[in-house]
Order: sequence, then C-alpha cells, then structure tokens
Amino acid sequence: MDNLDQMEQSTIETAGSEEGRPVGYPIRLSCDRDDLASAVATVQRAVSARTTLPILSGVLMETTSEGLRLVGTDLELSVETYMPVSVTSAAAMVLPARYLGEIVKRLPASEVTIDFDPGNRVATISSGKAVYSINSMDPAEFPLFPQVEGDVCWSVPGRDLAEFVRQTSFAAAVDENRPFLTGVLVSIGAGEARLVATDTFRLALRKVGLDGGQTGTAAGYPERGAVQMIVPARAFGEVGRIVQGEAAQVEVHASANQVAFRCRTTTIVSRLIDGQFPNYERVIPKVWKSRLLLKRASLLEAVERVAVLGKDEFGTVKLGYGGETLTITANAPEVGTAFEEIAVSRSEGEAGETTLRARYLLDVLRAVGDDELVLEVTGPVSPVVVKQPRPEGAGSEYLYLIMPVTVNA
Repeated sequence: MDNLDQMEQSTIETAGSEEGRPVGYPIRLSCDRDDLASAVATVQRAVSARTTLPILSGVLMETTSEGLRLVGTDLELSVETYMPVSVTSAAAMVLPARYLGEIVKRLPASEVTIDFDPGNRVATISSGKAVYSINSMDPAEFPLFPQVEGDVCWSVPGRDLAEFVRQTSFAAAVDENRPFLTGVLVSIGAGEARLVATDTFRLALRKVGLDGGQTGTAAGYPERGAVQMIVPARAFGEVGRIVQGEAAQVEVHASANQVAFRCRTTTIVSRLIDGQFPNYERVIPKVWKSRLLLKRASLLEAVERVAVLGKDEFGTVKLGYGGETLTITANAPEVGTAFEEIAVSRSEGEAGETTLRARYLLDVLRAVGDDELVLEVTGPVSPVVVKQPRPEGAGSEYLYLIMPVTVNA
C-alpha cells in the first residue's frame, strides 16, 4: 500500500483484473481503511447536515492521476483532498456523507474495496466480512470545486495556524444581522499578520510576526493591512481542525471574494464575508489604572468554581483587585453566593472592582497558552484587557478585551 509520501508524488496504481469480482461491477477501487476514513472525515466537515439540495449531502469520490479525489461542499465552504488508491478504470460517484463516514470508520479490516457499477450507480463497499451496497447520486450534478488564483499572501505551519484560529475565532458574533462580525479579520502586511474577531462585547487580537518560516510572499506587502479579508468564523474553525498538528506549511491564497488554504494534498476554499470590519484599535485602552500579573491556571480554576453560582441575568462574576490578592465572587438569586481569592504575582495601580460575564472571561483564559497573563483595568465601566506579560518577539503577541457588565445595585 502506498504511503503518504508516495501519494504526494502524484502516483496511482492501476490494478489488473481479479478473479472473483462481482458480475456487473466493472470498476474496482482498493485502498487503506485508515486513509479512506481520514479523507472522508476531512471533506465531511464541509457537508451540511441540513440542505435543500440532495447532491450537497454527498461526498464526491473520483479517480484521478493523483489518486482518489474526495470533495465535500455546502457552497460556502469546500474541501478537497487526495489519497492513494488502486483502480481498474476511471470512476466517479457521490455517496451520502453521513452514511459513508459511519461505515468507513467501522470497517473491520485494513483493506477496503469499492466495486462500482456506473450503470446502476451502486457502490459496494467491502472489508473483511462486512459488505455495504450504497446508491450513488449523479456525479455530473456535483458543483465544480472553486478555483482561487493569485500569489501566496501568507505561508504558515498548519499547527501554528490552527492555534491562531483557536485563539481568536471564538470571539466572533453568531448573530447574522451583522454578517461582517461573524468572521475573523485577517490583515497581512508590514512584517506581520493580524487575526481579529469581535462581537462588540469582547475582542480577540492575535499578532503574528512574519519571520522566515511564515512569510511566504507576505514580505512583499510593505504596508500594514495591505491584504485584508474577513473569513467566516465557522469556515476558519474547520480550517484549524483540519490542519491541527500539521507541521507542513499552509499556503493562503486570496481573491476578491474567496480564500484558499492549501496544505499538502488538501485544499480548503471559503467564501469571504463582504463588509467593513469595525475600527477595533480605537476601543483598545491606551492607558490603565490597575495592572495585575496573574497565574492563568489559578484564575481559570477559581472562575470555573465561582461561576457555578454566577446565575444572575448575565451570568457574571465580580473581580475585586488591589494589593496581593484578587477576589472573585458570584451571586445566584434565592440560592446564595460564591467567593474565592487568589494570589496576585504583581499588582500596580488603584484598587477597584469590575463585573464580567463569566463565559467571556473563561473563553479568554482557555485560549491563552501562557502560564502567566496580565489583566489591565481602567475602571468599572471600561473594558478589561488581558494580554501576555512579554511579547514573544518578532511582533507576535495576543490581546483580549472584555466589556464589563453594569449591574444595578
């Protein structure tokens, strides 16, 4: 069986005739179960469970000179990948994604054969003693895979991109009334890439210095923000899940209305969101009145415990700061209150209190990867800023902003 490196050399085996093939099934595909399961799971991320077009509920599988090509799409997000396969002749089929995924991951043997009858459009999937006959939809009805031309505007290791997406996309809005807030702004130029997401109640900003391992052709954009696009948060999240743990480079190509992410044998294409992303920099405080250095794990665990009783109208926790401790309190009307305090590694400025939605604070604390973080406050009704104690270098840093909740006494 071909390994991954052989697959990337665009090779494909052509199997000879075999005895015992089912009568009426002129085309046979043979492949590795784990390769097939991985490929189906990858493209299945683009398939919608709810669609009015039946063809979009399927996965296109077709033989090519580069191997078995699999495609899934909902017309907004499209995913294409290739895998090694042995075939007797060319074939194309569209099998229901839901059933295909469930079948393949449960097959008992490492080798899988698919016998396809193009006349009746029936695919027989066999592995060990397990046999499934699945009806195919007409592959001629399957949408063409979108092509995104243009130079590489950013090249970044897959595992790094997945982390950047994880650290920002959660802050995007889910309300479709303002579509431009449901995406992540990607801004490239002047030696850095910025990923920004906000729902107006919180903001996530990740700056990435474009060093030699991440520039691609991005070094050719001397002005900050020379390339800007709003990538749907849902699509960006799927990109992150597909490339997580991947050391290979992801090449990002952008056109006026689409963006493509290419990594080895997989390509992910998403439509871009049209609209003007808000001027996020103007809401980031330039000065602070109180600044705390805290252990991330201690704060996260304390907020998780106290938030059990953060059951008021907004699900809030109150932070009390000043001196060597930070207090976290919450109130559940008619139930009771919760209180905890943690040590502050360093405290500067005034004492005070601020009230935040517990969920927003927890999202930030789970996104941060450092052991320590800095919390800056400018007042009870001003945004709270969470950032790293020291930038990583080469312009790489993160910043989170959370708007406080005003609770009537």
